[in-house]
Amino acid sequence: MKKVWLYPLFGVLIIAAGVAAYTGGRLVRETRNPSFEGLRGTAFQIPPSVADVTLTGVNGETKLGDLKGNLTLVFFGFTKCPDICPLTLRRIAESYEAIGQPQNVKVVMISVDPERDTPDIAQSYAAAFNPSFIGLSGTNTQVAEAVRTFYVAARELPDGLFIHTDAVIIMDSQSRLRYVYSQDALRYLEQDLMTLLAQKDF
Repeated sequence: MKKVWLYPLFGVLIIAAGVAAYTGGRLVRETRNPSFEGLRGTAFQIPPSVADVTLTGVNGETKLGDLKGNLTLVFFGFTKCPDICPLTLRRIAESYEAIGQPQNVKVVMISVDPERDTPDIAQSYAAAFNPSFIGLSGTNTQVAEAVRTFYVAARELPDGLFIHTDAVIIMDSQSRLRYVYSQDALRYLEQDLMTLLAQKDF
């Protein structure tokens, strides 16, 4: 029971630290990368590209840049997660299904446990929430690079479970990080996705 409350607390602290570290000193919003009014996610003021991040899927190595042209939701988790991962993926699935499962919206779960979560296992886990969801794993180096590039964190506990950032990150059609959704903000995900999909430059 004690681990359950650590997940959201650690997630909030880590994502806040990550966003602060990235945006520190960048107080002026660039007009060529505006955030949209009314959204509940935290915007990256200067959206970094993650197109070159390489992981491994069921069909071999996959670059996140391969998802260009889509609005992509990314969540870091692991298949043996007892609580926050299945709850989060279920919430994402509900929002995705509520907006009609558009083909230009992708959902990716990146495993933070590459030792146990092979690409096949990660894919089967993600697809259990919706057949179109993508599960990715990789080598320890690949996963560590993805964690660093997305400004998230994960740490293995002595019992083999992981404390990890529990936020959902939205990538735009150019494979840039644009918004971070905390667990509390996920309640607005459905309406925010509709807003983003209506934007021609997203």
